[in-house]
Amino acid sequence: MKIQVRLLREEESRTVHETYDPKALDLEFVDLKYSDSVVLDGTVEKFQDTVTFRGRLGSRVQHICARCLKEIEEKVDQPFELMYDVKGKEEVETLEDLREILILEHPIKFLCREECLGFCPQCGTNLNESPCSCPK
Repeated sequence: MKIQVRLLREEESRTVHETYDPKALDLEFVDLKYSDSVVLDGTVEKFQDTVTFRGRLGSRVQHICARCLKEIEEKVDQPFELMYDVKGKEEVETLEDLREILILEHPIKFLCREECLGFCPQCGTNLNESPCSCPK
C-alpha cells in the first residue's frame, strides 16, 4: 500500500482498508498456504516528519505439520505498527514491510501439536494413529 504523504494532514488520523491476494504478495510456501485474502484494517497519522501506520492484518492459513504432514487451518490476526521518516518524500510504500510482518509471524517449523510423534522412519506408520512393530 502506498501512503500519499502530501494528502495527510498534521495530527489527523486516516482510516485505511485494503485486501491483498497472498500469491501476489509471495506469501505462500511449501508448508503454508493462504485460504483467504489478506485483509488490512488500520490508520495512518502524520506528525511532523513521521508517519505512523498501525492496524491489523487478517486471513486464514493452512499449515502442514513438519512431523506428520497433517494439514491444520488457523486464523491470522497480526497487529502491526510501522513508523516512517517522510522528510522530503511524497509517498511511502509499505507493502514489503507488511509482507515481512506476515512471514515473521509464522513459525519456522509448524507442528500440529507439541507432542506430535510423526512417522516411523522405517515403515512410515503415522505414530499418532497407531504404533508400529519396528525394532527401536
